[in-house]
Amino acid sequence: MSLVSRVVNPSHNSSYNYHDRYNTNNRYSQPMQQSLYYLREEQHRVYHPNKSQNRKQNASLPSVPPPSPKSFITEQSYASKVKNITLPPIIKLPKQHVDFITCNIPYEDGKFIKGLRMVIGPVTEPDYNIFCESNIVHHLLQKKDSIESVSHERFTEARQKSNPYEKVGNSIFMNRAAVKLACLDSLIGLTTIKRDDPVKDHVFCFADICGGPGGFTEYLLWRKLSWGEQVSGWGITLNNAQNFDINRFYHETNPRKYFNPCYGVDDTGDLYKEDNIKDFERTIKDGTRGIGVDLVTADGGFDVRGQEQYQEIHLKQLILCQVLTMFMILRKNGDFVLKLFDIFTPFTGGIVWILYRHFEKICIIKPLSSRPANSERYIICRNLRENNPTIISYLFKVNQKFNEIKSTKSNSTLSPKTTSSFNRLLMREYQSHSSYSRHSKIPTLPKVDINEIIDLSEINKDQEFLRYIKQKNIDIAKSQIKAIEQLLNLVKNSEMKPPNQEEFKRLCLREWGLPSQE
Repeated sequence: MSLVSRVVNPSHNSSYNYHDRYNTNNRYSQPMQQSLYYLREEQHRVYHPNKSQNRKQNASLPSVPPPSPKSFITEQSYASKVKNITLPPIIKLPKQHVDFITCNIPYEDGKFIKGLRMVIGPVTEPDYNIFCESNIVHHLLQKKDSIESVSHERFTEARQKSNPYEKVGNSIFMNRAAVKLACLDSLIGLTTIKRDDPVKDHVFCFADICGGPGGFTEYLLWRKLSWGEQVSGWGITLNNAQNFDINRFYHETNPRKYFNPCYGVDDTGDLYKEDNIKDFERTIKDGTRGIGVDLVTADGGFDVRGQEQYQEIHLKQLILCQVLTMFMILRKNGDFVLKLFDIFTPFTGGIVWILYRHFEKICIIKPLSSRPANSERYIICRNLRENNPTIISYLFKVNQKFNEIKSTKSNSTLSPKTTSSFNRLLMREYQSHSSYSRHSKIPTLPKVDINEIIDLSEINKDQEFLRYIKQKNIDIAKSQIKAIEQLLNLVKNSEMKPPNQEEFKRLCLREWGLPSQE
């Protein structure tokens, strides 16, 4: 029988799987497999006749000796070969723990919380053991100080290589801020509607404070509109080169329809001015029928390049005014996202205490996309207990005092209590000029400042709160130290191989539900 006559026409195979070409069971149907089997058998008989014929035909061929036992791979030798093979590491995103803390002190509507007290005096080095551990803070300050000798170009290059999440970048948005909020949103669900509403199509309302050029707003608009939900937003920020740039928003966010930028009565957007805060409140209350917004985000900060060690002192009034504005525009049971940096001073600790007392629960978290070597973190506050709480009037008084201090030239000297690297940094700052910042120009440090707004004795009564803040500060400070050490190693050895940033980027964008850059 002809060999060709036994070949089955491949076109008759309706179950051929083109996507699994190396699996015989999937490549051919059962009839074809049987035909090919018989074909192989006939081929074998043609090319391999009986032994006598094979012996005659192959008499001229040299005999091939059997393989030596040494040529076989034993189980032990195979195991040793496999052991020496280095496989690429499996990359997994670290699991971020969102651990809220709840205040168990009873809250009374219409009444001030206890412990409101302003302490004004010279800028001094705080007792780091209150909200952290002094040895860890001094270690961190020394590491930050060691970066100052590195040129800006080498620092930037090393920072980009040492950060596993550097290439996460902006996704489709204008800046990294949008991606940070997306990370927080994936962990906590900030953009979900948590309350029953008699209106069938509830509009999600938000306010963006000090958020120029608008990364937070851009993300919130994109997220809600991509879900087919209604959204409306307002924002206030300095009216300068970094104001809300709606022309750079992702085209599907349609900011001209869903977002209202505001700049106050004097068109500056300066929240240090009381009239601008109140004007922003009126705008939002008019737009929400007096209810307030569902979510307030506050992302204000300075560009403190080379001055990171006293960033917390510079940001006192800005953080205060963001919190004050939030209390005036957030509805009851609304949420608040505030960017903070170090929480070492009694002033910042007092701000966190005020939020802790006025919200159902709070948590402090550093999103993965926040550069690990800096002190940036976010405090998430859920469910405001009271609309327009009485704390507002006290915070206005504190802001007025800040403005008085700035308008008065003080000849006070540094307190002798300022020691170690902190004192050296303060002296250096007093001798320097102010520099440009994202929110405004960074002023020189005041010689007289508001050091406390909450009596520390009142905070000390809640040891659970102190333990929580202390542990968060310790964890973030240790991570910063480790990140700075890695950065400095890359400065010394620029040939070091960076982490697989592309894989981290892919995992992050998938985890946070974001598209890649277009």
